[in-house]
Amino acid sequence: MTIRLQHLLPVSLLLLWLSGCAVQQPAPSDISLTQEISERNQQVSALNKWKILGRIAFIQADKRESASLNWQYEQDPQDNTRQRLDLTAPLGINVLHLESDNNRHVLEVDGEEYHSDDLDALIYSLTGLTLPTQALTHWLKGLAYLPQDRLSYNEVTHLPSRLTSLYNNRLWSVEYQNYQLVDGHRLATRFSITQADLNIKILVKKWTL
Repeated sequence: MTIRLQHLLPVSLLLLWLSGCAVQQPAPSDISLTQEISERNQQVSALNKWKILGRIAFIQADKRESASLNWQYEQDPQDNTRQRLDLTAPLGINVLHLESDNNRHVLEVDGEEYHSDDLDALIYSLTGLTLPTQALTHWLKGLAYLPQDRLSYNEVTHLPSRLTSLYNNRLWSVEYQNYQLVDGHRLATRFSITQADLNIKILVKKWTL
């Protein structure tokens, strides 16, 4: 049974917030962002511990919801992974809390805990939100998740501009915008992720590496 996330912020308010941030955060010049593709891929592939703070919106014809996003991810040298994901509505109401240790996922919604080894299916069954979490840990860095993922690059900066993927037998497209230098890493801060009639918009206010 799907749990309705009634406390999520209306997407219209998110769009106003996005436009305000675009004015307040000037992007570095193209010259400072330019980096060879192979050099960047090697650099961000080694980036195995990160945290993002920002906002996320889910936009469909019959559903428009958004929330604050707090996502922490870590992978150790033995390929063990841990992550924590929070979606928070206005007034600090936590509408989704996730903690994962490898493929053991614990999701808390409306004060109840649920367990599964299939995170994407668990999130969808409880919230009705389609979120390709496993692939996004790579896509957010501008890296392919599957060997057949295809990336296009900006002609000036050589940074990823678009990614397409057949993830879970669904065609996904990721557009990258507004790169910033973060501790020497060139990382996108605006994402538009589409699959069929779903559009997920992510605005990263802060990367922490």
